Amino acid sequence: MKFSRLIGKTEKIAEKYERGRRIKPDQLAELQHLLNEKIARYESRLKADTEVKDRAKLQKRLRVVRAQLQKTRDLQPLD
Repeated sequence: MKFSRLIGKTEKIAEKYERGRRIKPDQLAELQHLLNEKIARYESRLKADTEVKDRAKLQKRLRVVRAQLQKTRDLQPLD
């Protein structure tokens, strides 16, 4: 999934939660799985030799995706 769509999906779920609506656990788990895949992909691309400009962009995106993953973890119920 593209970076922007993935971030948009995370924001949409977080917005639903803030409005007091319940979030389906399977929907949250799927989103976390996609975020983890994106993190792994970015980390592997960083390990490969890339240009300085590309590395900076990847590091920035990696920070954003990790923050989104943390946001989804905060949405999980504390059963």
